[in-house]
Amino acid sequence: MSPTLTIRAAQPSDAPALAAIRNLPKVRHGTLALPFSRLADTEAYLAKLGPNTHLLVAEQNGIITGSASLDRHAGRRAHAGVIGIMVGDPYHGQGIGTALLTALLDLADHWLGLTRLELTVFADNSRAIALYQRLGFVQEGHLRAYALRDGIVADSLTMARHRPPTDP
Repeated sequence: MSPTLTIRAAQPSDAPALAAIRNLPKVRHGTLALPFSRLADTEAYLAKLGPNTHLLVAEQNGIITGSASLDRHAGRRAHAGVIGIMVGDPYHGQGIGTALLTALLDLADHWLGLTRLELTVFADNSRAIALYQRLGFVQEGHLRAYALRDGIVADSLTMARHRPPTDP
């Protein structure tokens, strides 16, 4: 029997699973997460989500396998948002990242009317970069010595997806 993948809004009860995923070695390596993330920090993050932050989780047969966020900017940047995504180490290569990102794009395009989505990704994360490119993101910049990772300062890329505004 193949696993059933559901994408849904995160809820407070997801905090333990999300904190556990954030602490996995490959997730930590590919994100800006620090080691030893605390459950209390994840619970606090979920509790303070505002109307411009959307957090989705991927769930397979009752197990949280990943998450993705979309934070809408305010004011003169209200047409844009920034995304982040993480998929648990055992679930890489199973289409979960694609499903999460596709759901975020649908939310951004058809419900929020966003015309620009932005992200940063480590320059050596070729699988994530390929996913982003496949779904319409293009590289806009190369950030040298962007973040400390495993004791080495690593480069990152800025990428964005542009969608022309639609007329009412």
